[in-house]
Amino acid sequence: MPSRQATRHRPGRTRILPADPMLQPLLPWPGGLRRGATVTAVGATSLLMLLAGAMRNTGSWARVVGMPAFGLLAAGQDYRVPLDRLALVPDPGPDWPQVVGTLLDGVDLIVVRPPADVGEGLARSLSSRARQNGSVLIPATAWPGAELSLEATRRRWHGLGHGRGRLKYCDLQVRSTGHGKAVRPRTTTLTLPPAAGTQRAAIAPAPPRTVTPPPILDRRTSL
Repeated sequence: MPSRQATRHRPGRTRILPADPMLQPLLPWPGGLRRGATVTAVGATSLLMLLAGAMRNTGSWARVVGMPAFGLLAAGQDYRVPLDRLALVPDPGPDWPQVVGTLLDGVDLIVVRPPADVGEGLARSLSSRARQNGSVLIPATAWPGAELSLEATRRRWHGLGHGRGRLKYCDLQVRSTGHGKAVRPRTTTLTLPPAAGTQRAAIAPAPPRTVTPPPILDRRTSL
């Protein structure tokens, strides 16, 4: 993993981590996640995986802290998260703030689920550290002072019918609120995993069936 000192002032390094385009209606920053921002994402692990995909095309590194059941297989296969640049810290213990703070010095994107509620002082300290290092901090719980908060408010699964079949995709309704540019609440529906939305859009409805009526015979001319 490259050090933060080697990448912080890298020529051409943008202030935005490009995110999946389906997230754009929820974001106040054009093109993705602003480096240094704290963005909470609660209510769905799939939303965290979609956000983690921001590291996909930039050569960035990410860590997931305090989530032993994050689901690396699903993240890689369904959300195209590069697993060679993602690692879990499943149980950081009571020293999790120190673990997160150290990772913020050298990693571009950190997802963290604290074991308990986070006080305002600690939250602001870690957010400040993320801002100084140009890292994106994504808490999976309420976080005082977060610039943007994403919350999954409703979901609807598709694929099961009359007690048979399997779940294929989910329509996840997400609401965003925040401060500054993100002060205006926004809501959108995400079709997850992303590949399901592509396949769904590619299936065009069948054209209406045209039935040609049989010719009407005149009995006088047919006899």
